[in-house]
Parts: sequence; C-alpha cells; structure tokens
Amino acid sequence: MKLEIEITEEEIKSAIERKVRTAVADQTNQWGVDSYIKDEVKKHWKEAVDKLIVEAINDGPRLREKIMAALEAKLKAQLTAVIKAAA
Repeated sequence: MKLEIEITEEEIKSAIERKVRTAVADQTNQWGVDSYIKDEVKKHWKEAVDKLIVEAINDGPRLREKIMAALEAKLKAQLTAVIKAAA
C-alpha cells in the first residue's frame, strides 16, 4: 500500500501561524499578564501623552489651517442651506 500526501508551503505556513497564535493566546492568559500590561501602560502613559501634546503644539499652524477649513466648510453649508430655504 502506498500513500502520498502533498502539502503546500502555504498549508505549512498556515499551520505554523495557528500554533504561534495559540502559544501567544496561552501566554496572555497566564496569571499576572493583565496586571503587567496595566503597569506597563501606567509607566509609559505620561511620556506618550506628553509626546502627543508636543506634536500638536508644534503642528499649530497646520492644525489652525485644518480648523479654519472645517469652519469655512461648515459656514458655507449653513449659508447654502439658508439660501435654499429662502428661495
């Protein structure tokens, strides 16, 4: 009796990926992982928020342009609506 099975490289890759996903899921389900993640978020929170604030401040002119464009579009839409309603 002769048995031949062809397994593609994609099937092997898929099987390995499933094993890796399972291993990662098992690792994240271990006791203490939630508290570790929360501690790491707390540790880096201030730095991340400060970085976002500095980026927003340094990007002031572009941010101002975006706000002005949004306000202009909103005012144009309101003016168009008033004109249509009056007609």
